[in-house]
Amino acid sequence: MKLTVFLIDDEAPARRELRFLLEQLGDIEIVGEAATAAEGLRLLRQLKPQLLFLDIQMPGLTGIELSQILQELPERPLIVFSTAYSQFAVDAFSIEAFDYLLKPVTLERIAKTIDKVRKQVAPALHLTEKSLPEPPHDDRKWVAARQGSKILPIAPETIVFIRCTETITHIHTATRVYQTSHTISALQEQLESYGFFRAHRNSLVNLNCVSEIIPWFSGSCKLVMNDPARTEILASRYHAKDLKKHLISQT
Repeated sequence: MKLTVFLIDDEAPARRELRFLLEQLGDIEIVGEAATAAEGLRLLRQLKPQLLFLDIQMPGLTGIELSQILQELPERPLIVFSTAYSQFAVDAFSIEAFDYLLKPVTLERIAKTIDKVRKQVAPALHLTEKSLPEPPHDDRKWVAARQGSKILPIAPETIVFIRCTETITHIHTATRVYQTSHTISALQEQLESYGFFRAHRNSLVNLNCVSEIIPWFSGSCKLVMNDPARTEILASRYHAKDLKKHLISQT
């Protein structure tokens, strides 16, 4: 199977040059490209390439910020930064970039990178298409969340639970906490098809991230999540009844 590659760079000539160099190496399929990180993020989730060539300085989300978002995905590509700026190398490798190329990129230099990539993904290249899991949704969505002054798209499957405190709704992933202006009810409607369950009037949980169910008082129960803190979410008696519908069997 060919190595699948995606390109993100806000300069079209840079994308054309990178595409030209990669096409000289053989056994590479460039599955797509984008001029912005936001556009690339949407396509990456659909196409799931094995390798991403990513510029750093771009309008809107930078390449560094996009790579931080990609770390939340269960299936993320290897990232090779291709940039004219050497000063971002430390930041790039701190988020586990596979390689860092300085423009103008030569064929010899990119060939060395591709050779290293092939060695790392070789086991995956031998998988047959039938052995690859099908995506659960064709119309996947992102949840818009805030981190400081930035608005970031969060993939539903990376969310462990959502909790509303007073007037603020917090989105918890395994590694970070974000804020969103959406209400719990609005998020429930958007995320139910992704396996989310309304445990309480102020809590929404990803059932795929529940590691334990503890019976509690008066028919309620506690859901122990699989985040590092092993957060316990109380499912009220009213909502605990609905939880049984999601269990395949009971003993």
